[in-house]
Amino acid sequence: MVLKRVYSWLRKLKHVLPVAEDPTFGRLTVPQARPEQWKRDKVIPREHYLLTHEYLAPHWRDGMDVQAGTGWHVSELVRFAKMGNVEPYRGEAEGIAGVLVCPQTKSGEPLRTAVSAEVLEAGKRLLERGSFSFEKYTLAIKAACKAAGIPPFTPGRFRHSVATWAIEKGADPASVAAFLNHKSPTTTRRFYATHAVPTKVPTLR
Repeated sequence: MVLKRVYSWLRKLKHVLPVAEDPTFGRLTVPQARPEQWKRDKVIPREHYLLTHEYLAPHWRDGMDVQAGTGWHVSELVRFAKMGNVEPYRGEAEGIAGVLVCPQTKSGEPLRTAVSAEVLEAGKRLLERGSFSFEKYTLAIKAACKAAGIPPFTPGRFRHSVATWAIEKGADPASVAAFLNHKSPTTTRRFYATHAVPTKVPTLR
């Protein structure tokens, strides 16, 4: 497991190792998470997310807003800031101002995510800056949590939070799975929406 993580770090964060040269890619499997890991609450309370805003520099705040609006992994956020782009939205759905494009996901494919006007502007500012440090971002959020007097959270928890927030607002798990680029809604239910409370349906009482 440690070996797989090292090679993954070289591929995804340092970009010094192509997939073809990773001896663990597709060959070395990582054991599934234990049930007690699934029960651990990884959802960031909305009020905590908003409180940290006051204590973050603008570019870290933009990164957090893009994650909150896309559910991207931090590695995807870093790649977007370095090599991503913005595309116009050609659909007719309300509330969508544009599309943020991450050039490469964990599986190696580009990822296009429809976003609101606020998230679109945050994404544009990240692209103008051109770089984004995983380590400094994590430390900045930790410091902001401390300054706000709330339990610390890591940026990796935004993916879990986005899924849970969406399902609690009544979104269909299949739609959430597609938005997060999951292969199956089962992944969304099992790992990222463990603590969501589904919308109530009509009952006898």
